[in-house]
Amino acid sequence: MLTAIELGPKSLTAVTVKVNGRGPEIVQSGTAELAAHDAEHIKAALGKTGVSGLKGVLVVSRGQALLRDLELPAGTPDELVAMVRFQVEREMPIPIDQVRYSYIETGRSEGKVRVQVAAVPREVLDPAVTAVEAAGMKVAGAYVSSFGLLSLYGKTDPAALVEIANGEAEILVTDGGRLELSRTAPLDGEIRADQIAQEIRRTLLSYGTKNGGREVAQIVLAGEGPDASSLAAEMSRSLDRSVTSQGPGTLETATAAGLCAGLLRGTVMPDLLHPPVAVRKFTLTKRHRLAGLAGLIVILLFAWSQIALASKRTALEDKRKQLNLLKPRAAELLRTQSQTQLANQWYKTRNCYIDVLTALRQTVNTNSLWILNASFEDPGLIRLQGKARDDGNVTDFVTALKKTGKFGDIKVERVDTNKSENPTYRKDFTINAQLAGIDLKKKKP
Repeated sequence: MLTAIELGPKSLTAVTVKVNGRGPEIVQSGTAELAAHDAEHIKAALGKTGVSGLKGVLVVSRGQALLRDLELPAGTPDELVAMVRFQVEREMPIPIDQVRYSYIETGRSEGKVRVQVAAVPREVLDPAVTAVEAAGMKVAGAYVSSFGLLSLYGKTDPAALVEIANGEAEILVTDGGRLELSRTAPLDGEIRADQIAQEIRRTLLSYGTKNGGREVAQIVLAGEGPDASSLAAEMSRSLDRSVTSQGPGTLETATAAGLCAGLLRGTVMPDLLHPPVAVRKFTLTKRHRLAGLAGLIVILLFAWSQIALASKRTALEDKRKQLNLLKPRAAELLRTQSQTQLANQWYKTRNCYIDVLTALRQTVNTNSLWILNASFEDPGLIRLQGKARDDGNVTDFVTALKKTGKFGDIKVERVDTNKSENPTYRKDFTINAQLAGIDLKKKKP
């Protein structure tokens, strides 16, 4: 059996799953209100769910995580650890020492290896782990909810998987058992099938653009029971196509249950607390044999010199010391040369969003406008969602973005009046931008 806990903004979800001959089965599950993310409130909420245990895993919501697909030169596992770290350090919007990240291989072909990286800021994950363990449950691992959703589906046919939890919707596209695209969208208070359907359409459009118009035949809603079945039926009407629901678990617990089931079946997922590491081991190579032979020759020469030329002992000893000093320096130079060659290969194939993020930060006037959500989608697509005082502030923001020169095309998708109790920011907006110099029709190699 395995227990999973997910800490939402205002609720705690816990589920215990076991796998038998009939498949995954939920032993205990529940959702309870969570007033604060500290040990006392977490312990009380766990008691209300009825879920107990000494050890479990932590589920991190997709909205708190960063997911990246990398294509790297094929190498050994130890070389892959170094390559992934280098790439994460280049691509993540925050310093690498401030994130926890892990990765899994998803395929190898033609001298390349495909890798999926999951990362979460330490300021989000570390306090949650500390609080759960202080509440009495040892955290054995931490995983992004997307992989629980993927495991819940468990098939290789192309499909769009949908999770509704913690005030947001995650739409994930899978093909061949691999996570191809994942994005989240905030929900306006209540769960509305038409709003979810619109986000599904946007996700499928983005996926089709990147993959030559490839069709996704199935749409699956995570969860079972009356609420899940009713929502799936409403989504079917809004989309004018079939939407099925899949368990085990309810709308709130299905993804956590899928994560437990996948781990119990042995599915490999990126564990944020236990990432792959390089294993240092000694391997006798040709270089070592040559070095050993050179050392043996030096020793023989030294012995002969003791017999034949006693007066040359000091000079020969100095030569031997110089040779031993040069060996590690030569090895270090060779290693540096190899790493530089690899880094040069990676650099030409990756996009860096640091300049774009800097331009966004300098452009936003927080007195009149806020960005609530930003999603970065290859190749060069950026989607911004936020709130503004009025339509003019949105127009000013778009004008300022164009002046940065970082974007080739900027379109305002919508500007709607919201129903927020805050009288200042009454406009919700969505802006789609394309990075300058990048052709959307050109598929990334």
